[in-house]
Amino acid sequence: MMARFLVAPVRCLALVALSLLGFVVAASSLLAAATVIGYPSLARLIRRLARLDAALVQRWTGVAIELPPPAGPPEPRRRDDGWYVYERQLYRSRRVPAFLLELKWIGADRGFVRMWYWLFFAPFVAGALTAVPVALLGGGLVLLLTAAGIGGLPVPAAVAGAVGIAAVPAGVLAGPAALRWYAGWARLFLEPAGQTWLRRSPVRRWLSDQTAASWHGGGLSGLSFAAFGGFVVNLLAALVSWSLLIPRTSLVTRQAMVYYRGMVGRWTGRPVEDPYQPYPEPPRRDPDGTYRVGRSLFPDLDRAIRWQRNGWVLGDPATWRDLLWMATAWLPGLVGLIPAALVSFGFFGLVWQVLWWAPWAVPVGLASGVWVTPWYVWYAVRELIPGAAVVPDWASVLVGLGLTGVGLVLAQPLLRLRTRYDRLLLAPTRSAQLRQRVRRLTDSRADAVGTQAAELRRIERDLHDGAQARLIAVGLSLATVERLLETDPDAARAMLAQARETSSTALVELRQLVRGIHPPVLSERGLVDAVRAVALDCPLPVTVTVRLSGRADAPVESAAYFAVCEALANAARHAGATRVGVDIGYSDDRLRLIVTDDGHGGADPGRGSGLAGIRRRLGTFDGVLAVDSPRGGPTVLTMEIPCALSSPKTSTSSETGWSGC
Repeated sequence: MMARFLVAPVRCLALVALSLLGFVVAASSLLAAATVIGYPSLARLIRRLARLDAALVQRWTGVAIELPPPAGPPEPRRRDDGWYVYERQLYRSRRVPAFLLELKWIGADRGFVRMWYWLFFAPFVAGALTAVPVALLGGGLVLLLTAAGIGGLPVPAAVAGAVGIAAVPAGVLAGPAALRWYAGWARLFLEPAGQTWLRRSPVRRWLSDQTAASWHGGGLSGLSFAAFGGFVVNLLAALVSWSLLIPRTSLVTRQAMVYYRGMVGRWTGRPVEDPYQPYPEPPRRDPDGTYRVGRSLFPDLDRAIRWQRNGWVLGDPATWRDLLWMATAWLPGLVGLIPAALVSFGFFGLVWQVLWWAPWAVPVGLASGVWVTPWYVWYAVRELIPGAAVVPDWASVLVGLGLTGVGLVLAQPLLRLRTRYDRLLLAPTRSAQLRQRVRRLTDSRADAVGTQAAELRRIERDLHDGAQARLIAVGLSLATVERLLETDPDAARAMLAQARETSSTALVELRQLVRGIHPPVLSERGLVDAVRAVALDCPLPVTVTVRLSGRADAPVESAAYFAVCEALANAARHAGATRVGVDIGYSDDRLRLIVTDDGHGGADPGRGSGLAGIRRRLGTFDGVLAVDSPRGGPTVLTMEIPCALSSPKTSTSSETGWSGC
């Protein structure tokens, strides 16, 4: 028991040191997020520090902290020809798509967000009180040494000895309580279930949204500054060789712009579509053996393809709009950087002033008074304005809070302002949108024709191999019964029973086939009751929530029904889920279906036929499928179909309820 009390202050010191190190790493990751390059390395270090913190807490206090199992980013998909694919772009090396996948995985991992929050706020919410035993024990020992004549402080020896004698045991006794305090806060921040009250707090949501907007604005500003370097490279390429180098550098910068559009869409919730023209078909060989590209003829295919590619790049208006954005984006980038700078300066004042006050950090405060103090705006103003010198040092905390508050208030308006400029140049023009829509409609029509042909082949195969064969068997059995009625009545009765059983099986198969084509409940009761019927047959418990005021057209309901069926089948077979939620609603002239499961996540429409089939089915009606499936789960499939509700609802109920077996 005594050993536990004696070692507790040492453990408190170790946790305080770890929390300070974690704060430095978490704060550094904010700066690295703007440059992007070093961010994954710091993210991996944040995970290691958080897991080390949780392991030490569990070992020293017995408080178990359940962290999600360590899982790495998904591997980039490699094609059969050796190229790697990432978001419709091909890469020769694995390094670039792996880096981009890791960035995307970090941004979608909620466990990493909790770890970052803990490391960033641990010195303030837990480290301060955890350091009290260390401060009492260290200060008491210093006072005892002063009373013994070792060292010197402007305190009488008797007073120093008395205070030291009281402080040392107080620090020893406070150690276990401080460790439990630290463990409670660590569990609250790091465990998913521990932050329920934080997630429900409107203040917390506002702070989270504004903080995210400030750092997102800073990250986009950093990328826009880097884009100016790309513009300089293109400018130099144009000066050296216009027709030879510009197409090649434009292809490289185009990949960077695709990545930037993806970041804008993920950070603002409004995706920016690619405005580029589709790559033309390769030139065909003419009867005279040449290849024609425009008005030019080429003797070999490679040269014709290079010329065609150059014309495709230089003739695309989006190429020049990208160059114009890269040349001018640093101007709105400066505006977007204001909230991140204000929040950073505000936290800087708060953090260093708190360290100045802390008794254990007096050396840090003295050192910071030499070179950190002039960096902070408040002290610069105080030195420039003589009358401000009477303001106490602790007033920098108020200045820090003020700067942070102003930065948070300006975060979302300035983020919208700078992304509006991005969309002005980077979003597709009206003509480009029309071309893309025509291309999507052409593709969806081809998919619909192919799907219909495949469905007809499936129906024909099922009829031929199932019901048709059984009905033929029934006919043969009845012919045999006719011959056996007079000679062997018992055998005839057995054959009749077998024929009756075969006909019943054929009837069941026909009903299943009809249900697979178009369920009767879908026609009679509508989409809601059809989904509830599927939920009853699902091997997982399914929650069906409905907010519909009418019915959509029959083709739309059929597409939505089979899309939900496919999503439920994926959740039951591949996701490892324990429960599924289906939300059916209608808003903004769109039928919206959201299927959520608590499985292991990692769903990718590009790697399986199920989600790709859902996307093709919805694309026939100009619908979209959005997949949010981080590693560790949950998986959220959001399906939207533009339509109109034509009649009042015929469902039995529109309330939330449990369905399942």
